[in-house]
Amino acid sequence: MKNKIIYTCLFFVLLSAQCKKSKQTKTDTPGLPPATQTGANTFGFLLNGQPWIPQGNDGSGNNLSIDFDPGFNNGIVGIAVYKATAALPFTQGFGIGIRDSLNYFSFPKTFLLSRNSLFRARGNKDDLCTMFSTDVGTFCNGQLIIDKLDRQSRIIAGRFNFTLHQNGCDTVKVSNGRFDLKF
Repeated sequence: MKNKIIYTCLFFVLLSAQCKKSKQTKTDTPGLPPATQTGANTFGFLLNGQPWIPQGNDGSGNNLSIDFDPGFNNGIVGIAVYKATAALPFTQGFGIGIRDSLNYFSFPKTFLLSRNSLFRARGNKDDLCTMFSTDVGTFCNGQLIIDKLDRQSRIIAGRFNFTLHQNGCDTVKVSNGRFDLKF
C-alpha cells in the first residue's frame, strides 16, 4: 500500500513537470516586439524575411504615429512608420490604414488589403519606387486584422501582412506584422 502511494505521488510530480509552460509563444518572432494588446506602443514586421521596426529620426516627426478618428467616415485608422538609420542610404517608410466604417464592426475583424485599401511603401523622398496600393500598375494584396479596439482605454492592436509590387521596383513582402498602440 505504501508503494502505491509513493508511485501515485511520483506520477503526479512527473505529470506536473511535463505541464510547465514555455516562456516563448508561437507568435514570438526574433527581432520583433511581442504581439500584445495592452497599449505598449509597439510596431514591427518582417520585411522580405528580415525584422523591421520603426527607429531613428529623419526630421519629419515621430517614427511611429497613429491617427484614429471615430467621427470621420464612420471611423478611420491610419498608422505611419519610418526607419532612418546610418546603415540605410535612405529613409524607409510604410503606412497602413482603413478608410471607413470601424464604428460598425466588432473585433477581432479581418480586412482584406487590395487596390481599394489604404497602404503604401516608400524609399526616400526622391525614390521612384514609392508604391501606393491605389496606384495603377501596383499589385497588392494582404490582410489587416484588428484584434482589439478599446475606445475607453484608447488601445488598438492587431496583425497584418501584405505584398506590394510595381514593374521596375523590388517586391515588398511584409509578414508577421503586429502593432499595439495607444491613440
